[in-house]
Amino acid sequence: MRSMFSSIILLFCVSACSQDSADTSETKLIEVPVGIEVPSTNLAIPDNRFSNMYQVLIFGNSHVTKQASLIQTLITTGNPNANVEIHNAGGGFLDDNLQSQTSVALLENEPWTHVILQGQKYSQSGATLYSTTAAQVWIDKAKSHAITPILFPEHPQKGNKEEGSLVHLIHTGIAQLQKACVAPVGLAWDKALEIAPRLVLHQDDGNHATLIGNLLTALIFYEVITGESADLLPYISAIEVEEGTQQLLGQIASETIQANQPCLLGT
Repeated sequence: MRSMFSSIILLFCVSACSQDSADTSETKLIEVPVGIEVPSTNLAIPDNRFSNMYQVLIFGNSHVTKQASLIQTLITTGNPNANVEIHNAGGGFLDDNLQSQTSVALLENEPWTHVILQGQKYSQSGATLYSTTAAQVWIDKAKSHAITPILFPEHPQKGNKEEGSLVHLIHTGIAQLQKACVAPVGLAWDKALEIAPRLVLHQDDGNHATLIGNLLTALIFYEVITGESADLLPYISAIEVEEGTQQLLGQIASETIQANQPCLLGT
């Protein structure tokens, strides 16, 4: 129960320390679903970078929709000799996916090198604290099958300057409890919006990503998965983003990763 208690305390601190007007003294804790237990093991993160074979599984909601094709294009461009398979299994939130025997079997019965995990629930208002146990279970399952687990803290919504770092902090907290890579997606978006506010990263709904926003996210995953610098990728004409913008996004991705190391491999 120590890990569960620690994750609750962390999430409470994140919510209480945000600049949110919610009264966190009345915070409601959403418990983990019955039957899901905190893993008793905490294996080292498998290192599957620098390979000629990348088999990447993605779990998540609508924020992962465009990632498979973009990540595949980036990896095959960076390493034309690589055998690359990226599979978007969707599934929604991580705790929902964990209830699916099909999703669990997909992770456990195929030779994946990496799994991207998106869909950790969190409260923007701070009024609700969501358990991170399901995320920890997914991480443990991945590592026990020699799969590199990569947490995907989603990008901030338009105009919310605190959300990117808030969500990143929630996910680094999970990685402190169960070792995993944390892709600094929201932090890269914050950096991009700060230095190049002209970039249109959000769709009109202010929530989902445009092609430019999705490309920035995919560049983060490219570097985390392969260990190769995103800013060394050439211009890719198949991606309908102009050359100067592609170069800028690659630089932002690599600089963000340099400042926020995603993985403590071998530990």
